[in-house]
Amino acid sequence: MERLTSLDICRGLAIACMVAADIPVVTNVGMVKLFSGMLAAPFFLFIAGVSYELFVISRIERHKNVTALNIETFWKAMILLAITQGIFMVGGLLFPSKFSMTFHSSIFFVIASGYLLSIFLPGRLVYQIPMIILPFLLSHFLDPSMALVLFTEPFPLVPYISYFFAGRAVMIFYENMHDMHMKNERPVIFSALFIAVVVIIFQVFILPYSGMERTELPGFLLLVGIMIFILSLLSVSRHRIPGYDFFLSPFERIGRIAFSVYYAFYALELVVFPYLNRAFISNFDPKIQIMAYYLSIIIILLLTAGIEKIWRKAGYKYGLEWALRYGSAYFMKQTLKVFPVKA
Repeated sequence: MERLTSLDICRGLAIACMVAADIPVVTNVGMVKLFSGMLAAPFFLFIAGVSYELFVISRIERHKNVTALNIETFWKAMILLAITQGIFMVGGLLFPSKFSMTFHSSIFFVIASGYLLSIFLPGRLVYQIPMIILPFLLSHFLDPSMALVLFTEPFPLVPYISYFFAGRAVMIFYENMHDMHMKNERPVIFSALFIAVVVIIFQVFILPYSGMERTELPGFLLLVGIMIFILSLLSVSRHRIPGYDFFLSPFERIGRIAFSVYYAFYALELVVFPYLNRAFISNFDPKIQIMAYYLSIIIILLLTAGIEKIWRKAGYKYGLEWALRYGSAYFMKQTLKVFPVKA
């Protein structure tokens, strides 16, 4: 399928939120850091779900059989788990005070789990909606000590995986509308109305910000509404807003290497940022801290967009996206040689 620009922009926005949430600053920088922290991980998982559904559709268009599709999905999950857990093992050897050698639940562990579960879940809303609701029921009724792997911090599988399946459900909805390029304006309107209704309910019936955590159902509903609105708005407005490509192209470029950028920034966050915080930032005047905070976000994003432009010429070789794409295709072919299936 043709690559959807709006998805890459959304990945880039998710990375921007992560940068804004995790750059160290002592003074209060307002709602930007708080909201970015709420949106970053859910947005990343939501777009991963949308992207996975597009991956399924593209493979079906290439006339691949379901077994081959499932094998490729399986290897995508295995490679993602191997790379991400391997990074933490290496980090534990090099920086034992920063990295833990024990099991670590990361965003990519949640995505890999979504891949594996999707092997058994057909692309229909009737299967996706229960998978969106079930994690919140499990988090409410299950004792974390009885199923520790489901609740391991900092990104517990339950209920974060709901964001992944929410992304799948949204893409299935567009597919049912026969609008794979998301040009229909109705989702923009309905998602905006949904956000307004949820906010009104919070203000009238619930204490402000109570239940707004991204791991609680009310917060989940609000964030999903916001993410659907952003994705659908970007999709319908590309050819209608002057300067769309100019202003959003940096986010699009960052989105193409979002997996790789995530871990590069995570390494900076653990190894470099604490030193900067102790040595410089804590000694700055609050106004200078705020200026340095926003300037740092802009510089990091522009540098990342520039790196993508150069790296693109090499086909993103040795990056996480490259390893997933070519590694899963290679292992799928090898698996089919050993266990041949009929097309």
